[in-house]
Amino acid sequence: MIYFLYGDTLLQLKYETLLKKVRAENKNLTEKIFDASQDNIEIIFQSLSSNNMFSPMELIIVKKTETLKNLSKFFKGLNEFNYSKKIIILLYNEIFNDFGVIQNEVSKTTLKSAEKICKLISARKNDEKKALLFYAKEKLNCSNYEAEKVLEMVGEDFIKLKNEIDKVNLFLNNTPFNLEKIIPILSISNEFNLNFLSQNLIYKNQSKDLILNLKNTKNYMLFLNIISEEISLLIKLKDLEERGIINSTMNFNLFKNEVYTGIKEIFKNKNRYTHPYPLFLKFKYLKNFKIDFLEKKLIECLKAEFKFKAGLMDSFSSIELFILNFNN
Repeated sequence: MIYFLYGDTLLQLKYETLLKKVRAENKNLTEKIFDASQDNIEIIFQSLSSNNMFSPMELIIVKKTETLKNLSKFFKGLNEFNYSKKIIILLYNEIFNDFGVIQNEVSKTTLKSAEKICKLISARKNDEKKALLFYAKEKLNCSNYEAEKVLEMVGEDFIKLKNEIDKVNLFLNNTPFNLEKIIPILSISNEFNLNFLSQNLIYKNQSKDLILNLKNTKNYMLFLNIISEEISLLIKLKDLEERGIINSTMNFNLFKNEVYTGIKEIFKNKNRYTHPYPLFLKFKYLKNFKIDFLEKKLIECLKAEFKFKAGLMDSFSSIELFILNFNN
């Protein structure tokens, strides 16, 4: 059996899960590990081709196949051998660039060559999230946006998501799905709660609960990421408002049907577009901010992050000071 695992942040997790399964199902395995970026390809093929019917089952792992110049040709070469006494795991690590885009995505041609002889296992974060969104949408009979909000609130752990969906369906008792109605019964994830408290700081000048949360959880970097992303989004919206592309009196249908398509690239993050509705909901707050103020806060956020990482200031003190001075 040959497994071809490819993906980004989930690759190591999927690999460890598969390795545990293979070892549990095949006792007394002999194991060999190769690094395609360092080991000679001929040595790898030599180990793959040796096959003795009296030998014990052998596990061969080839890491960093993304460094091979012609991976399709590599798979064609694999097809020449008999693997009745071997289990082979091939790993292809897709790497994100600074803009969150995969810079070495495995090609469709390569995947087509691989699927002829391998079991393909995708370990892409986006693929995993799409599957969770589809599951939530089908089980709750809700819209794609509502499924995204549920996932955002409970997190991306499948077991927790399944349990929360079962709880929601039991609560609704065959009545139509209503997002506002089910929020109070959900077990909210730490990230969603911190996001909620961060938005309260920006839009309502409420800081007490946020400071208490950070003091207990110490999720300082997560907070700084959330707050900087929200400020960056507001800067983009404020710029669009000042250029007359959007305004606070615009209705949602007009924005979605006539404006959003032309500006959605601005709000693309990690290969996904921000849904138009949460953008629209922020229009009413734009009158409360000036771009100069938002840019100043973004710089302060980056400075707080630097001081935190460099150890120039007590972590909690620097974050607390940033929060208390946010609206000054």
